[in-house]
Amino acid sequence: MSDQNGIYWAKFWSEYDYAASSTDEQSQVFRTRDRVPIEKEAWEHTVKLVANHMQFKPNDTLLDICCGNGLFTQAFCGLVESITAVDISDRLIDSLKSKHIANVDAFTEDVRNISFPESSFSKVLWYAGVQYLPETDIVNFLMQLRSWIKPNGTLLIGDIPDRQKLWGYFNTDDRVNAYFDGIGSQKPIIGTWLDADWIEKLCLHAGFKKVEIIQQDPKLIYSDFRYDVLAWT
Repeated sequence: MSDQNGIYWAKFWSEYDYAASSTDEQSQVFRTRDRVPIEKEAWEHTVKLVANHMQFKPNDTLLDICCGNGLFTQAFCGLVESITAVDISDRLIDSLKSKHIANVDAFTEDVRNISFPESSFSKVLWYAGVQYLPETDIVNFLMQLRSWIKPNGTLLIGDIPDRQKLWGYFNTDDRVNAYFDGIGSQKPIIGTWLDADWIEKLCLHAGFKKVEIIQQDPKLIYSDFRYDVLAWT
């Protein structure tokens, strides 16, 4: 896939006005299935699983990449020392800022343009955002991201569309047509689909010492076609 993915999604989210579509926090960031927002119990289960993977400590400094309106930031702010939350959408960042969370620094920026000093964070969460970048940008960004994480730190890349399950998701003629029409019109549905072994090898290439592919819990909203990756420095 060419850079059409990055161009389309960067424009989509930077111009996105959730007030025109929904005030429900889950719908604002499209955490829905068949346009139905994730249920409260399922969301709480998602938060618990992510927290278990990250093993937060009170002195952790967390970077929340593609944070949206801060659903994870809000859930984890009481578990860590500080959170830096970044998203390309002014509207969504403004929504997070309106919560006035003391230990959260939220700002608007395309993640491909952000930069931090080496070893700035002990934990990094990149959940439901990797698919909005083309492969070239994923490679370059992950190489840079590695330097921001302290020794013995943790990265969780969550909700990655699994390329091995592409046709399980686009599983009817109409859906297949929509998939190819999306690519042809430079409006790719969902975005970049990645093989698990590809991103595992990329993490190792970037300098992470250990990588684990995690098959999602069946209770998660997209578990039938997505997976997570944990990497440690």
